[in-house]
Amino acid sequence: MPELEHDPATLQAMLEARTQEVEALRAELEETNRGVLALYSELDIQADQLRQATELKSRFLAYMSHEFRTPIVAIQSITRLLIDRVDGPLTTEQERQVKFVRDTASEFAEMVN
Repeated sequence: MPELEHDPATLQAMLEARTQEVEALRAELEETNRGVLALYSELDIQADQLRQATELKSRFLAYMSHEFRTPIVAIQSITRLLIDRVDGPLTTEQERQVKFVRDTASEFAEMVN
């Protein structure tokens, strides 16, 4: 049998078999690479969409925080005037309710900030 291993026809057949294996592996690798590139492309698209969504969310939150601050500041100013009794005395119940409104407005202002 050792003579067959050196036989040129046998060596040629083995070489052709190995070449086919290499070609099959190369084709599989190319297909895998195409799949990887497609996934990277999809990830890039999703990353862009995520960046856009994050930017929109940030703009929305900035706009809403501004819109919330205006009435909060007004509520805080009015409660301060009422507690300072600028327009006259308050009953005990009125003072309790005004302080509740002031404290709630302060908590809301902290959340917005």
